[in-house]
Amino acid sequence: MYKDVKNILEENGITFYVHFGTAIGAVRHDGFIPWDDDIDVAVWREDIPLIDKVLSEGLDREKYYYHISSADTHPHVIRKYDDFETSLKERKAPFIDLFPIDRYPRGNLRRKLCNMCIWGDVGSVWAINHTDSIPLHKIVRWIPGVFERMADRIVEDDSDLTVVLATQFKDYIFPRDYYGKPIYHRFEDTEVPLPEKCHEILTAMFGDYMTPPPEDKRTGAGGFPCGAYKDYLMDRKAGRA
Repeated sequence: MYKDVKNILEENGITFYVHFGTAIGAVRHDGFIPWDDDIDVAVWREDIPLIDKVLSEGLDREKYYYHISSADTHPHVIRKYDDFETSLKERKAPFIDLFPIDRYPRGNLRRKLCNMCIWGDVGSVWAINHTDSIPLHKIVRWIPGVFERMADRIVEDDSDLTVVLATQFKDYIFPRDYYGKPIYHRFEDTEVPLPEKCHEILTAMFGDYMTPPPEDKRTGAGGFPCGAYKDYLMDRKAGRA
C-alpha cells in the first residue's frame, strides 16, 4: 500500500513525511515497529486538494478505497480485500492515514481560541463517528469543517508554527522548519521520508523513543478511519467507490 501511495505522491511532486509510530519504526527498526498496525503519513494542508485528485485517480480502485472523509480531520487509503464492506463495518481493513500539517498561532490568546476550535473539531468527529444513521450523518457531517475553518482564521498570517489535528494535538506543535526537506531512511525493502528534524519531533512527542516500551504497552494505534463505512456506502451509491 505504502509503495503505491509513495509512487503517486512522488510522481506529482508532493512533499510528504512518515510520522508518529511509522517514523519511530524507521529510525529504531528500519521498518515496522513489530507490534504496530498501520502507517502514518503527514502532508501539508495546502496540498490536500491535489492529493485527493491524484490518489483518487491514480490508485487502482479494484485494490483501494481512497477515503475522502465527510466527517474526519484527514483522508485515508484503505485496502480492499475479501468482503470489503464487512471489513469496513468491522473496522478490520488495512489503511494508511494521511494527516494534514496545519498552521498554528503564536499568540497566547489566539492559541487558546485555536485550541477550543481543535477540541470542537476532534470532539465532533468522535461524536459523528458514533452515529450509525446515514441520514443523521448527512445532517451533521459539516460540523468538523466549521471548527477547522475557524481555527485556520485565528492563525496569524506570518506564524511559523504547525500542528497536526488529533486528540493529543498539544504534543504535535512544531515550527514549520522542523519538517523541512524530507530525509529518506530505510524501511523494510523500501525507503520513507522523515522530517528534517525528526529527532526533535519524536523526542517532543515520545521522550526516549529509541527505548522500546514495556511488553504490556506494546500495542498498535488501535484507531480506524472515522466514518469510513458510512462514507463508503454513500460513495458507492454515487459511483465514487
